[in-house]
Amino acid sequence: MNITGSILKNLRIKKNITLEQLATEINEKFDINLTRSMLSKWETSKVAPVYDHLKRLASYYGVTTDFLLGFDQDKYSTIAQSNKDLKLDKKRIRNTKKFFIRENINNLLKDDSFTDKDLIFIQDFIVFLKSKKNK
Repeated sequence: MNITGSILKNLRIKKNITLEQLATEINEKFDINLTRSMLSKWETSKVAPVYDHLKRLASYYGVTTDFLLGFDQDKYSTIAQSNKDLKLDKKRIRNTKKFFIRENINNLLKDDSFTDKDLIFIQDFIVFLKSKKNK
């Protein structure tokens, strides 16, 4: 992971938001169409954001583009320190992601098109996955 990716990830984690929430907020604020997938690719350094997107991210987080690129680290010492350590709070990331997934599953299950048989199958599948995980 390069420095820009880790900085972007740390900034998002400090705001305690998911990639989906970040995409929604940036799209609304700047009237663009970024996807969760694109933000994820930037954070994992699979792809680097173009300068226009970098400017928007800097504006959104209240930092400079130089900071996002790894310069001016002393200006934002609390964020810079977590970037130096690169010890991300992985449990918090997982919990945020789990919450988002559970919310999506709950919304799917609210659909009245599921029969009782379908719901029992889903329940049995979840029990099966849990038992498999415990082995």
